[in-house]
Amino acid sequence: KFRLAICYSTYNFRFFFINQMKKEQIYPLGIFLAAMLGGLVRYQISKWLPASPDFPWGTLIVNYLGIFCLVYLVKGYLVSKGTSKGVILALGTGFCGGLTTFSSLLLDAVKLLDTGQYLSLVTYLILSIGGGLLFAYCLGRKKW
Repeated sequence: KFRLAICYSTYNFRFFFINQMKKEQIYPLGIFLAAMLGGLVRYQISKWLPASPDFPWGTLIVNYLGIFCLVYLVKGYLVSKGTSKGVILALGTGFCGGLTTFSSLLLDAVKLLDTGQYLSLVTYLILSIGGGLLFAYCLGRKKW
């Protein structure tokens, strides 16, 4: 399904593979690349933040950053400006999905439970779930 097109320019021959795929078939590649970038950003942020055995600040901050990116920038601003579906999927599903993680939230909660830090556990869950919902709700109310 590929055609080879040979174009002559004054400097050299350029070969272009012309793909006859639909745009929707390319979306997974954009999502994959953006998720990889989101995961790298998450890793870098976790290296910058001091590790605390008493409270998982890194996961909380990264998840709040993900809420901001997804709700405010992607679903709010970019959608209102008519940004293409491919960019929305790459940034929303890919980047924000790679940046945030529910499994880390639960793993951190289990660690707090296992070490008997019940007050930190309750605070963490309230801030993560309740605070995350409230943050997303407030950001989502902005009208572009």
